[in-house]
Amino acid sequence: MADVESGTTTDKCTVQWQDLSVTIRRRKFEKVILQPISGAAEPGDVLAIMGPSGSGKTTMLDALAGRLLSSKLQGKVMVNGHVPSQRLRETLISYVPQEDSLMGSFTVRESLRFAIRFHYGYRISKQQMEGLLDGVLEAVGLNNAADTLVGDIFRKGLSGGQKRRLSLGVELVKKPAVLVLDEPTSGLDSASAFGVMDGLVRLAAKGHTVITTIHQPSSEIWTLFDKFLLLSLGRTIYFGQAKNAPQYFGKMGHNVPEYSNPTDFFIGLVNTDFPLYSADVEALAKNYAESEEKKRMLEIVAKVAKQDKFSKRTSASAVEDFVTLSVRNLKNNVRNPGIFWVRFVMYVMLSLMIGLMYLNLGDDFSTSSITSRVSMIFYVAAFLVFMSVAVLPFFIMERAGFLRERCNGAYGVPAAVLSQMVCFFPGVFLIALCCTVCIVPLSGMNNFGVYLACLTSALFTAEAAMCFIGSCVPHYIIGIALGAGQFGFFMLCQGFFIVRDEIPGWFIWGHYMAFHTYTFRAFMRNEFHPIEKFNDPRFGTGDAVLAFYSITTDPDDTIIDLVVICSIGFAYCLAYALVLQFWHTGQR
Repeated sequence: MADVESGTTTDKCTVQWQDLSVTIRRRKFEKVILQPISGAAEPGDVLAIMGPSGSGKTTMLDALAGRLLSSKLQGKVMVNGHVPSQRLRETLISYVPQEDSLMGSFTVRESLRFAIRFHYGYRISKQQMEGLLDGVLEAVGLNNAADTLVGDIFRKGLSGGQKRRLSLGVELVKKPAVLVLDEPTSGLDSASAFGVMDGLVRLAAKGHTVITTIHQPSSEIWTLFDKFLLLSLGRTIYFGQAKNAPQYFGKMGHNVPEYSNPTDFFIGLVNTDFPLYSADVEALAKNYAESEEKKRMLEIVAKVAKQDKFSKRTSASAVEDFVTLSVRNLKNNVRNPGIFWVRFVMYVMLSLMIGLMYLNLGDDFSTSSITSRVSMIFYVAAFLVFMSVAVLPFFIMERAGFLRERCNGAYGVPAAVLSQMVCFFPGVFLIALCCTVCIVPLSGMNNFGVYLACLTSALFTAEAAMCFIGSCVPHYIIGIALGAGQFGFFMLCQGFFIVRDEIPGWFIWGHYMAFHTYTFRAFMRNEFHPIEKFNDPRFGTGDAVLAFYSITTDPDDTIIDLVVICSIGFAYCLAYALVLQFWHTGQR
């Protein structure tokens, strides 16, 4: 990857940590994940954190990036001698996770443009944006793939190595002083892995501080590291200049075999699960604690000069974030087949079948027509709404991207939630409109406008409910199960299978809590209240049918029901925002 001026950071930051340790406490259970460690990474450094599985390297990285809960963390992490605020940390440090969390419906160029908008807003000129964009594309070596789709489950796109470099480029647009990367070469071929690491070295030369975990790099990549931290069972085995590591271990009788990869040897030396060499990890850790390497590292930590001021950085306002998110969400909703189009086709086909199944039902006033009308209303109020669970997998797939962007200071929760709610409303309205067109004229049901308003409100609330459920579960399968269970219970209590007056007292709360109830009542009142006569001895009028189902006959109550449906939807939106704000913080 070529180095460019756009990759130059405006701040030179030394990251220091003193007696940093991590402990997990759960009731009587307590486990030390990371033993106390002190050290520093300076501007121009590429620090590689290595160790076998379970050694604590990812925990170490999360601690440095501020992604660990304070209750688990002891010691201090400082930037230029100061413990940074969360806002300053987001400004100076960018975290690139191991798993790529990019939106597959956009090209490389579009992904970078949105990232630029999040950090600089709309005050950056088009010329400045294109200059920064071209510079980042060159820096991450994606000039030839600038107009290639990222790719998703529907369409092929970038390779694994290209996606990894794009993830890096998305963070480079804000010119972070410190880059923290978790396994940036994982899953890449040797050439791609070397290209990624060589690019990080070039960025470090421009003044960035680079800290990365890495899993058994090649010998060529090993030569690129400035500093090397080796962990095992949470203990520090070595921390110092990478080039001095072979000599350090050689003095203890652990010579790196000739023509072998030093990193393979070091990890085999401290692997307690599959020991390849007869090394005592406790002794190695004790030896480092008393070594000259540790003394030199502590001297570096002690001599870092405090810097009280950092350069002022332009950031986008909440309104600009909302606009950028709205543009991106609308485009993603249109381009991603799974979010809208698959559901749209499914809804329209099912609605067309409903309309044809109950063709000209509105002209029939026999006894059987009453049953048919009520059954159709229940089906629309229940099963059309039920299909909103289909959006859950795509929401959860994109949640990782939200976490990354939020933790790196791209935007806040209010802008994200408001944009999402605003942007899925046009799709919901279009689905409701097409469904209403397919059902009402064909079946001859009453009052097209009220029917449309009721279905739109119900689908909006169902979508908000799925967002809330999706924010509470770790996997979409659990979300689908919970959403189906909740909607199934609401369907049972809404007043069709058993009328309100006969619902047991221990379940009546479900009747009033379910938005299905108000949807069913509004549909029923809209259909039956205008009917003045049925050819049935029990139900002579539409109001008699409503009375049987414990539904009021006042048309104004339909407006109240619609308001209640929308209020429940907004309550789900608020609950969704609160879960994102206080639960999905990116910390663990």
